[in-house]
Amino acid sequence: MMHNGFGHYGNWMNGPGLFFHGPLGFIIGLLFWGLILYLAVKLFGALFSRENKNNATPLALLKERYATGKISEDEYHRMKTEFV
Repeated sequence: MMHNGFGHYGNWMNGPGLFFHGPLGFIIGLLFWGLILYLAVKLFGALFSRENKNNATPLALLKERYATGKISEDEYHRMKTEFV
């Protein structure tokens, strides 16, 4: 048997692919791994995004600061009157 450089699978038209044999399997395999890479990049971006996605109102932020003890009760009431 003559060796054609493609191993024991024959030529590239009917060699092994990821899902199908031949060039269709190669193309579908590239699309599959491209999709996996795209989703991984999107997930990484969503997890480590520096954007503040919390659309809290200033009053809600003020209440949070008061509840955690970052501001006193007098400061809370003074600032609250400025927002209302």
